[in-house]
Amino acid sequence: MKNFKIGDKITRVPLIQGGMGVGISLGRLAGSVAKAGGVGIISTAQIGYREEDFDRNPAAANERAIAGEMKKARQISGDGIIGYNIMVALKE
Repeated sequence: MKNFKIGDKITRVPLIQGGMGVGISLGRLAGSVAKAGGVGIISTAQIGYREEDFDRNPAAANERAIAGEMKKARQISGDGIIGYNIMVALKE
């Protein structure tokens, strides 16, 4: 299997880590996969469940967590390839 190109980036290994929801595929895993040369994926499915206001305002909690997990992934991965798995079937 050959490496593949996404935009102007080329993977070092032909691997895409699956985006598994509710706290499995977060910034640390995605960043580590990207640092190793694959494509790291952050799942957005209820990503904000650890935020203090998640029960009262899940949309805002999820939005903050999405940004925070990408920041975490970028700190680990450098210029590695990171993406999001966004389930459009969710309400928000």
